[in-house]
Amino acid sequence: MSDPTDEVLLRIPARPEYGRIVRVGGAALGMRQGLSFAEIDELRLAVDEAVILLLDGSDADGDTELVATFRFDDGHLEVEIAADRTEALRGDALARFHEVCSPLIDTYDLDSDRGWLRLRKAPAPTD
Repeated sequence: MSDPTDEVLLRIPARPEYGRIVRVGGAALGMRQGLSFAEIDELRLAVDEAVILLLDGSDADGDTELVATFRFDDGHLEVEIAADRTEALRGDALARFHEVCSPLIDTYDLDSDRGWLRLRKAPAPTD
């Protein structure tokens, strides 16, 4: 998986019980990218928090989707997750996401109005 265009797309119903599929997918792909077990745990937690954030307050009735795109770029695993939302993400949910996830991942970007975010994680350099 060294080609910088490698990409995996996952569409799931926007319901909490399907969130684990995104988390497990991220962990499996993180392992393939060379993340350590500790880094994989950090990524899994960050992906889980991202799904919780995007589903928070949504009217997830099974007709909407979460779309997760996993990309491998320049040694990083990038996870982009988007939700079908009609309202912006809540401020307290955004604050919780930032507090929990900032120490776990290298960077993240989000658009609270669209219900979209991107996480980036790279393996730690080895000596």
